[in-house]
Amino acid sequence: MKNLVYIFILLFQFSLGQTADESSQKVFEIANEMYKKGDYENAIQKYEFIEKSLKQESADLYFNLGNSYYKLNKVAPSIYYYEKALLLEPTNKAMKTNLAFAQKRTIDNIKVINELGFTRFIKGITSIFSINTWTWLSVIFSVLTLVSFALFLYKEESNIKRISFVSIFVALFLVIVSYLAANFLTNFKTKDKPAIIFEETVEVKAEPKEDADNAFTLHEGTKVYVKETLDNYKRIQLTDKTEGWVLSSAIKEVR
Repeated sequence: MKNLVYIFILLFQFSLGQTADESSQKVFEIANEMYKKGDYENAIQKYEFIEKSLKQESADLYFNLGNSYYKLNKVAPSIYYYEKALLLEPTNKAMKTNLAFAQKRTIDNIKVINELGFTRFIKGITSIFSINTWTWLSVIFSVLTLVSFALFLYKEESNIKRISFVSIFVALFLVIVSYLAANFLTNFKTKDKPAIIFEETVEVKAEPKEDADNAFTLHEGTKVYVKETLDNYKRIQLTDKTEGWVLSSAIKEVR
């Protein structure tokens, strides 16, 4: 019922020429006020209205959802939304800090096996920006390449020609770097499918069937990676490379 009220409000705002972004911003501000007053459940309702009904997303929206669930001691959804926020702003220190606090509330202590040095280095460099940012950088550097080339062709001054000549190669190099970074992150996104355990306790199966042996047990809030889907089961991998099968309903994928 409350969501219907907000829909009518938004329709009225649209009739006045307001955009969807402006409308979601108003609901976001209302939710923020509720959060400040400690009304976390209603704040969550408004934040999720923006996410699910208005189809809007932002790092701030997911971060505030994570904070609200954290305040209510709901481990799985708080970690889930912190992870979603970090996908959009991977270098945000506040989001990383709050995620670390939320993860301390989980039961499972899974060892992390580090990746090979080169792979870790590439991921570290490319994760400085999001895919969208790298894509925009490649466009900007492409424009700079064209501008530098035009200056080199049409300007007679020797100083400008020298500077523009160097700028062509520098900008072109940056185009290639930003394009490769965006491409790497895109490929990584399709292969890397993080998910969060949402059930309080989950028996991980050795095979994707109900009567299969239990391989190990996981608890809510634990981060896993989806490797395969078969019927209503998903093959998951932990950060220590241990694998098993869980019901799809037991987890929620971050991407």
